[in-house]
Amino acid sequence: MLKRILVLLDETPSSATARDYALRLAHATGAEVAGLAGIDLSYIKVPMPGAVGAAAYKAKLEQELKTQADETLQRIRETFERECTEQNLPFTWLSFEGDPAEHLHLAAETRDIIVTGHDTAFHGDTRNELPEMLSNLLLATPRPVVLCPDERVNERDVLIAYDGSLPAMRAVQLFALLGLWRGSRIHVTSIDTDHALATRKAHHVVEYLQTHDYRAEAHPIGSNLHPSDVLRSQVIDRNIGTLVMGAYGRRGLQSFLFGSTTKSLVQTPPCPLFVYH
Repeated sequence: MLKRILVLLDETPSSATARDYALRLAHATGAEVAGLAGIDLSYIKVPMPGAVGAAAYKAKLEQELKTQADETLQRIRETFERECTEQNLPFTWLSFEGDPAEHLHLAAETRDIIVTGHDTAFHGDTRNELPEMLSNLLLATPRPVVLCPDERVNERDVLIAYDGSLPAMRAVQLFALLGLWRGSRIHVTSIDTDHALATRKAHHVVEYLQTHDYRAEAHPIGSNLHPSDVLRSQVIDRNIGTLVMGAYGRRGLQSFLFGSTTKSLVQTPPCPLFVYH
C-alpha cells in the first residue's frame, strides 16, 4: 500500500497541479507527503568572455541570480506549508542546492511514488519542453512517477493504457499494489489494429485488477491512429483523472521516453500520467 509520497515543488502551473494531486492522494490513502524543492546551481553559473571587469560583473550577476533563487525557494516553502496546514496534513519539507539528480535519488529511496509537474526542472525561470531532469528521473528511479498537467483535474476515474509489454505489466502491478484510487472506476484500454488481440489484452488486465478488489471494465480499441491521439480522446470522453501506462511499449509507445508519444503526452499531459518502466 501507498505510505509515503514525494512531490517535487516549483512555481509553474503544473507544479500547483502536482501539489493538489499529491495532497488529494494523501487524503485518499492516508499516506505521508513530503515536498522537495531546490536550486540547480549549474544554471546560476554565467559564462563570460575574458574582458576587463568581466570577472567582477560575473560574480555580481551570479549573486543576483542566487538571491532570486533563494527568494523563490522561500515562496515555494511558504505556499506548500500553507496548503498542508489548510488541509490538516503534516508539513514535511526537503530542500537542496546542487545536482537535482543526486538529491532526487536520495529522496526517492524512502518514498513510494513521485508526483511532479511536467515542466519542473529546478532551473529558476528557465523552462524546457521536456526537462532533462524528468527524462533522467523516469529512467533512473525505481519508483513510479506521476507527471501532472498545467490545469487541475478533479475527476477520479482512471484509464489504464495496456499493450501487453513488460513495462505495462509492471505499471499495472505497481498501481494495484499501491492501492491507488481504489474507490474509483477503472477503465482499461488496449489499442491495436487487431481488435480481437486488443480485447484479449484488456480483459486480462480487468481480471487481474478484480483480484485486487478494483472495479474495472475493458474498452479495447481497434485503430491505426497514433496511440497518443487515441488516449487523449479516451481521457476526454471518459472524464479521466489519471492515465496509467508503462514507459515503453509497442506501436508508437516503444521509445516512450524519447519518441513522439512522449513529446505529446509529457509536454502537454491531458491529465496526470502515472508512468513506470
